[in-house]
Amino acid sequence: MSEAGDSAFLRLCRQRRSVRRWSDRPVEREQLGLCLEAARLAPSAENAQPCRFLVFDDPVKKAALARAVFAGIYSASARFAQAPVLVCLLIRESLVVNRLAGRVQGTPFQFVDAGIAGEHFVLAAAEQGLGTCWVGWFDGRALLRHLGLVRRGYKPVCLIAVGHPAPDIEPREPRRRPPGEDVAWNGPPGS
Repeated sequence: MSEAGDSAFLRLCRQRRSVRRWSDRPVEREQLGLCLEAARLAPSAENAQPCRFLVFDDPVKKAALARAVFAGIYSASARFAQAPVLVCLLIRESLVVNRLAGRVQGTPFQFVDAGIAGEHFVLAAAEQGLGTCWVGWFDGRALLRHLGLVRRGYKPVCLIAVGHPAPDIEPREPRRRPPGEDVAWNGPPGS
């Protein structure tokens, strides 16, 4: 690698984007397994590993989940039911280290851990040519009721829609601030 712009990892980061339309082509469980393994390997505060991934690739069960979580004010997200796979990312709330340290520090470490694991998942998906989209607008309470997890110590973080991108989706780099604009070295950020 001659400079940072030539890195295979940075190329993967540049190509990864949120996909909201998918082909009908099914996602192989082997591909999902690679994504789940990448997420499992993600670091977590004190190695508490609070993340749980629930994968819905059965069309009937996925449709039932979608009806539960994309109803009412959440209907704007109903389009994600068209993805071949919906993955529920949950955290286990009963982890003392995360909860106590989070209160002291003012940082919800379990959510940070979920963000790291979720990003490992979507980057592994991108590496395999799969399209993903983080979905935050859904009924988390309905999700817990639907799955029978009410008062069992779980908290929904997000859904991740997964599939092969629709054929007419053009790859493009995301719009981002120029390099260096969001970085300060050895001191506070400038204005």
